[in-house]
Amino acid sequence: RVWLTVQPRRSTESVAEAAIRDGRLSRLQLVRSLEFSTERPRMRCCQPPAARHCRRTATAALRPLLRSCTTKARLKASLNLPKTSFSLHAKVAETEPRLARQLAVDHYERQAAQRGGADAFVLHDGPPYANGDLHMGHFLNKALKDIINRAALLAGHRVHFRPGWDCHGLPIEMKAIQAGEAESLSPLALRARAAECAREAVAAQRESFVRWGVLGDWEAPYTTMAPEYEAAQLGVLQAMLRRGLLFRGERPVHWSPASRTALAEAELEYADRHVSTAAHVAFPLLEGPPAAAAAADFDPFDGGSALEGAAVVVWTTTPWTIPANQAVCVREDLTYAVVEASDVQPSQLPSEPALPAAAEVEERVRAQGEVVRAAKAALKEGRGSKAEVEAGVAALLRLKSELQSGKPELQPGDSPPNLNASPLPHGARLVVAASLVDALSEAVGTPLVVAATLPGAALIGRHCAHPLSARPVPVLHAEHVTDDAGTGLVHTAPGHGPEDFAVGVAHGLAAACPVDEKGCFTAATEEAAGFAGESVLDDGNEAVLTALREGGSLLAAARHEHRYPYDWRSKTPVIFRTTPQWFVRLGDLRGEALAALHAVEMRPPAGRARLEAFVRGRTEWCLSRQRSWGVPLPAFYHVETGEALLTEETVEHVASLVSTHGSDCWWRLSEAELLPPRMRHEAASWRKGGDTLDVWFDSGASWAAVLSPDRCPPADLYLEGSDQHRGWFQSSLLTYAGAGGGRGGGGGGAG
Repeated sequence: RVWLTVQPRRSTESVAEAAIRDGRLSRLQLVRSLEFSTERPRMRCCQPPAARHCRRTATAALRPLLRSCTTKARLKASLNLPKTSFSLHAKVAETEPRLARQLAVDHYERQAAQRGGADAFVLHDGPPYANGDLHMGHFLNKALKDIINRAALLAGHRVHFRPGWDCHGLPIEMKAIQAGEAESLSPLALRARAAECAREAVAAQRESFVRWGVLGDWEAPYTTMAPEYEAAQLGVLQAMLRRGLLFRGERPVHWSPASRTALAEAELEYADRHVSTAAHVAFPLLEGPPAAAAAADFDPFDGGSALEGAAVVVWTTTPWTIPANQAVCVREDLTYAVVEASDVQPSQLPSEPALPAAAEVEERVRAQGEVVRAAKAALKEGRGSKAEVEAGVAALLRLKSELQSGKPELQPGDSPPNLNASPLPHGARLVVAASLVDALSEAVGTPLVVAATLPGAALIGRHCAHPLSARPVPVLHAEHVTDDAGTGLVHTAPGHGPEDFAVGVAHGLAAACPVDEKGCFTAATEEAAGFAGESVLDDGNEAVLTALREGGSLLAAARHEHRYPYDWRSKTPVIFRTTPQWFVRLGDLRGEALAALHAVEMRPPAGRARLEAFVRGRTEWCLSRQRSWGVPLPAFYHVETGEALLTEETVEHVASLVSTHGSDCWWRLSEAELLPPRMRHEAASWRKGGDTLDVWFDSGASWAAVLSPDRCPPADLYLEGSDQHRGWFQSSLLTYAGAGGGRGGGGGGAG
């Protein structure tokens, strides 16, 4: 309270000035007193009422003095309010990165330091690919992991979450190769570019993950291209060698002509509507020995004479493999029919379609573009479906291809232009499964009459002439032959299919593979020499069909829509190609892998059946890749004999070099430096190989590099999408079991 005595005949202003001058009243007290004057009087007088001035008059008189003796700063200092560093304004551009780092980095480091003695919760991060910007899939993945980690924090655990990146593989290598430089770059130059691309992607993705506020050890993430990681990965390879699980052999493997490398099953995706040219091809039967008919135990009057001059008919969706044919397979327990072309005039096959004018095609492209835009708009508004958009885009691409090539794009069931089948003469005899006679008649466009029936056993042991060279090829039994589709007789090329290869091994057939790494024909076989240099997926396939037609062996050709494997990176079709590769014997691991899986809880439970099905369905794992950017497969080959050298000793020595110098040392150092010390005197006799390890082996070995006992406890959780049942889940399980983990001797704890 401030008391002012107002003397008679003296103004209120002079009284206040005198009080301030005498020290009885400060300017601040005066200000505070007057600020409350709007509610109740603050100026109380000791004089009689007659001598008092009214409150309003006193306040008005003191207002000039108030203005002269106060400042905004002094007024602000007089307010007794809470103080905080929290800004009145959001300043999102400055505040959000700081708060995100606190959530993602500082919070993780603080909980790790303060909860050193608490039970650890380990969520092992499946490494995303270090290529490109983040998308909603990354966000969903990391958001789910962050929710789980923070729930573990609330439960009192110490969270261990070390993010990682998968840095090797074809996409990064292709990004590093500039247009036209693929052939001129040395492996080391290419690897330097690829490593830089990977580092840039890791830095950009890491910054985004931190900005999202994802809790984790972002100051020390793991990458599959780190020397210590690569050395641990080679340690897993060494453990598998110790158990005798690795071998080198020639097998038909999925091969990507676009990427020029072998692919594992996990690197494939299947196109359900791939269109191939399917062909019915005749293989004329050669005169068979009498013993074959007797052994077949069938009536020569009924079927034996009917086979004279007949030809067996095969059906294939890969006519380009005909030059590699080594046999025709049948099923001994199926019934086959010998049919004759009737005297009815055969139906005319469609001639080459007339080419539409360019202006007409352009108009169709424009109209189809409008259809696609409308479908996308409808999908965005929730009225359409993704299938409609995909169908529209496919139709648009076909029209654009037609516009560029000047040729119409054919649909399933259409006959390819210039490949009209050979006319089937009256009385021509063909051998086909009895249940598929009508299907063959429809395909060739000619009525067929059954002349005789015979068991498949009657055909086994005979020979037929190769349609491109008249070379004798045997007729053999095979369990994979069925009469569900085709003709019931299977064209067999051991160099271009696993089932064909198995037949070839059983009967000693050559695994001929007249196709190079680019997917072009070579002169490796007599039949393929005329097509050398042509792509088997393009001109080479059409050239084979043309040769078959000119030789009178092509009975029918039509577009066929079916499911077909594609390279998941280049999005292009793959082929089967027999090449020397390094494999893991998964048959020897199956029991251990499944046993290790029993100790793992899987959610949802259906995931267990899916993963077990993948494990049971594989017999071998192709580890070698014909690329430069990756962890080297440290094999040596004898310069004279080609004998392979890959032992525990050689792998251990290379792993020690990699841990110190990185995997570039495989390309930088000489054979004398890469071989173990006791073998250096033999360096002139050996050359180092150029293959790298499958990238799924890279990421699958993360349990050994990241979850080793000296680093952290075993993982409590692996969390990824269901596509990883055939990918990272499976490769982690197989490498763990292969290194002995499934028997309790593998160092990590992926389970």
